[in-house]
Amino acid sequence: MSGIHMALLGSAAGALITITDQNIVSYTSVPDASEAVYSLGGLSGQDGKVYEVTTNGGYNELEQWCTPTSEASNYEAFVTVTSGSLTSGVTGSWVALNVTRQWSVEETVSGNTNLCTFTVQIRRAGTTTVLDSATISLEAGVF
Repeated sequence: MSGIHMALLGSAAGALITITDQNIVSYTSVPDASEAVYSLGGLSGQDGKVYEVTTNGGYNELEQWCTPTSEASNYEAFVTVTSGSLTSGVTGSWVALNVTRQWSVEETVSGNTNLCTFTVQIRRAGTTTVLDSATISLEAGVF
Protein backbone atom coordinates (compact mmCIF):
# COMPACT_ATOMS: atom_id res chain seq x y z
CA MET A 1 0.00 0.00 0.00
CA SER A 2 1.30 3.45 -0.85
CA GLY A 3 2.20 6.07 1.72
CA ILE A 4 -0.77 8.12 0.49
CA HIS A 5 -3.14 5.26 1.26
CA MET A 6 -1.62 4.85 4.71
CA ALA A 7 -1.93 8.58 5.38
CA LEU A 8 -5.57 8.57 4.27
CA LEU A 9 -6.33 5.59 6.48
CA GLY A 10 -4.79 7.23 9.51
CA SER A 11 -4.98 5.71 12.95
CA ALA A 12 -8.73 6.37 13.24
CA ALA A 13 -9.54 4.02 10.37
CA GLY A 14 -7.71 1.15 11.99
CA ALA A 15 -7.57 -1.04 8.87
CA LEU A 16 -5.34 -1.91 5.96
CA ILE A 17 -7.32 -2.51 2.74
CA THR A 18 -5.75 -4.64 -0.01
CA ILE A 19 -7.47 -6.57 -2.80
CA THR A 20 -5.92 -8.19 -5.84
CA ASP A 21 -7.06 -9.16 -9.33
CA GLN A 22 -8.82 -12.53 -9.49
CA ASN A 23 -9.80 -14.96 -12.26
CA ILE A 24 -12.52 -17.38 -11.18
CA VAL A 25 -13.43 -20.22 -13.57
CA SER A 26 -16.16 -22.86 -13.21
CA TYR A 27 -17.00 -25.59 -15.72
CA THR A 28 -19.36 -28.52 -15.41
CA SER A 29 -20.96 -31.11 -17.66
CA VAL A 30 -24.57 -31.41 -18.82
CA PRO A 31 -27.16 -31.50 -17.26
CA ASP A 32 -25.75 -29.31 -14.47
CA ALA A 33 -25.54 -25.53 -14.48
CA SER A 34 -22.18 -23.90 -13.88
CA GLU A 35 -21.66 -20.89 -11.64
CA ALA A 36 -18.63 -18.74 -10.76
CA VAL A 37 -18.94 -16.40 -7.77
CA TYR A 38 -16.75 -13.62 -6.31
CA SER A 39 -17.62 -13.04 -2.65
CA LEU A 40 -16.59 -10.34 -0.20
CA GLY A 41 -17.34 -12.03 3.09
CA GLY A 42 -17.91 -15.56 4.27
CA LEU A 43 -20.88 -17.86 4.64
CA SER A 44 -21.80 -16.44 8.05
CA GLY A 45 -21.38 -12.76 7.19
CA GLN A 46 -18.68 -10.20 6.63
CA ASP A 47 -15.29 -11.50 7.73
CA GLY A 48 -12.88 -9.26 5.78
CA LYS A 49 -11.93 -12.01 3.35
CA VAL A 50 -12.43 -12.74 -0.37
CA TYR A 51 -13.82 -16.08 -1.50
CA GLU A 52 -14.47 -17.86 -4.77
CA VAL A 53 -17.38 -20.22 -5.18
CA THR A 54 -17.43 -22.60 -8.13
CA THR A 55 -19.70 -25.47 -9.12
CA ASN A 56 -17.03 -28.16 -8.84
CA GLY A 57 -14.51 -26.45 -6.58
CA GLY A 58 -16.75 -25.37 -3.73
CA TYR A 59 -16.09 -22.40 -1.45
CA ASN A 60 -12.43 -21.29 -1.22
CA GLU A 61 -10.75 -18.38 0.56
CA LEU A 62 -8.61 -16.33 -1.86
CA GLU A 63 -7.27 -13.52 0.34
CA GLN A 64 -7.89 -11.21 3.27
CA TRP A 65 -8.93 -7.75 2.04
CA CYS A 66 -9.30 -6.06 5.45
CA THR A 67 -6.74 -6.14 8.26
CA PRO A 68 -7.87 -6.43 10.98
CA THR A 69 -10.92 -8.34 9.80
CA SER A 70 -12.99 -6.91 12.65
CA GLU A 71 -13.03 -3.56 10.76
CA ALA A 72 -14.62 -4.99 7.56
CA SER A 73 -18.14 -3.77 8.36
CA ASN A 74 -16.88 -0.15 8.20
CA TYR A 75 -16.29 -0.36 4.43
CA GLU A 76 -18.25 -0.27 1.16
CA ALA A 77 -17.74 -1.77 -2.31
CA PHE A 78 -18.57 -0.43 -5.76
CA VAL A 79 -18.65 -2.75 -8.79
CA THR A 80 -18.44 -1.58 -12.40
CA VAL A 81 -18.88 -4.15 -15.18
CA THR A 82 -16.31 -3.63 -17.95
CA SER A 83 -17.32 -6.53 -20.24
CA GLY A 84 -20.07 -9.13 -20.36
CA SER A 85 -22.84 -9.18 -17.79
CA LEU A 86 -23.37 -10.55 -14.31
CA THR A 87 -26.10 -13.03 -13.42
CA SER A 88 -26.36 -11.54 -9.92
CA GLY A 89 -24.84 -8.85 -7.70
CA VAL A 90 -25.30 -5.12 -7.17
CA THR A 91 -23.47 -2.85 -9.63
CA GLY A 92 -23.24 0.90 -10.08
CA SER A 93 -23.72 1.91 -6.45
CA TRP A 94 -21.84 1.70 -3.17
CA VAL A 95 -22.95 -1.23 -0.99
CA ALA A 96 -22.14 -1.70 2.67
CA LEU A 97 -19.80 -4.57 3.52
CA ASN A 98 -21.45 -5.28 6.86
CA VAL A 99 -22.93 -8.39 5.20
CA THR A 100 -21.58 -10.82 2.62
CA ARG A 101 -21.71 -9.41 -0.94
CA GLN A 102 -21.50 -11.66 -3.99
CA TRP A 103 -21.29 -11.23 -7.77
CA SER A 104 -21.78 -14.17 -10.11
CA VAL A 105 -22.13 -15.55 -13.62
CA GLU A 106 -24.06 -18.70 -14.47
CA GLU A 107 -24.32 -20.86 -17.58
CA THR A 108 -26.91 -23.58 -18.22
CA VAL A 109 -26.56 -24.33 -21.95
CA SER A 110 -24.25 -27.09 -23.16
CA GLY A 111 -21.37 -25.74 -25.25
CA ASN A 112 -21.78 -22.18 -23.96
CA THR A 113 -19.60 -20.02 -21.73
CA ASN A 114 -20.63 -16.91 -19.81
CA LEU A 115 -17.84 -14.38 -19.17
CA CYS A 116 -17.87 -11.15 -17.18
CA THR A 117 -15.10 -8.80 -16.14
CA PHE A 118 -15.63 -6.09 -13.56
CA THR A 119 -13.76 -3.68 -11.31
CA VAL A 120 -14.39 -3.72 -7.58
CA GLN A 121 -13.43 -0.68 -5.49
CA ILE A 122 -13.38 -0.43 -1.69
CA ARG A 123 -13.69 2.69 0.46
CA ARG A 124 -14.37 3.46 4.10
CA ALA A 125 -18.09 4.17 4.62
CA GLY A 126 -18.86 7.88 4.74
CA THR A 127 -15.80 8.86 2.69
CA THR A 128 -15.14 9.39 -1.01
CA THR A 129 -11.59 8.03 -1.20
CA VAL A 130 -11.15 4.65 -2.91
CA LEU A 131 -8.57 2.73 -0.87
CA ASP A 132 -7.97 -0.12 -3.29
CA SER A 133 -9.43 -1.73 -6.42
CA ALA A 134 -9.08 -4.91 -8.42
CA THR A 135 -10.18 -6.43 -11.72
CA ILE A 136 -12.25 -9.58 -11.38
CA SER A 137 -12.93 -12.06 -14.19
CA LEU A 138 -15.69 -14.64 -13.83
CA GLU A 139 -16.18 -17.52 -16.28
CA ALA A 140 -18.81 -20.26 -16.17
CA GLY A 141 -19.30 -22.92 -18.82
CA VAL A 142 -21.11 -26.16 -19.57
CA PHE A 143 -19.64 -28.90 -21.76
